[in-house]
Amino acid sequence: MLDKVLGGLVWSGGMDAVEELRAAGERGDAEAVAGLLADDVVFHSPLTDRVTFEGRDEVVALHRDIFAVLEDVRTSAPLEHGDSYAFSFRARVRGAELEAMNLVRLDEQGLIAELTVFVRPLPSLATLFANLPPRVSARRRGPVVGGLVACLAVPLAFAFRTADRLAPRFL
Repeated sequence: MLDKVLGGLVWSGGMDAVEELRAAGERGDAEAVAGLLADDVVFHSPLTDRVTFEGRDEVVALHRDIFAVLEDVRTSAPLEHGDSYAFSFRARVRGAELEAMNLVRLDEQGLIAELTVFVRPLPSLATLFANLPPRVSARRRGPVVGGLVACLAVPLAFAFRTADRLAPRFL
């Protein structure tokens, strides 16, 4: 990919995949994400380090689930360092505003080889945890397992949202 010069800034060809990822995220378009991913892409969850999602098909399916629970995704301009890029985004999940950072590593062909996401604040992360894993579990393991995951996750989200409202009064 050729480098582009925009307003005196050098924009590497690899940035194209990141820009397209940002645009797909803002549209909630998981199918557009598919064309940006390497076959052996790895997605590192913001919810646990015990689960990674591997392969284009699984990461695209995960993005369908993500886009089903996130609303009003707005992304920032990316930063670049070598084959790695970072950009933030804001979105809502069940009315809770969240802020996240995406780290994206590209392979030699300019395709996304690795995605890592970090989310804050904790109550919003907990709300995401109460909504996304049950959906993913139901898709991968069936509705009974999805329901079980929801039974475990929903009380945590409630507890963290409640603590977030009360704890600052004591700080």
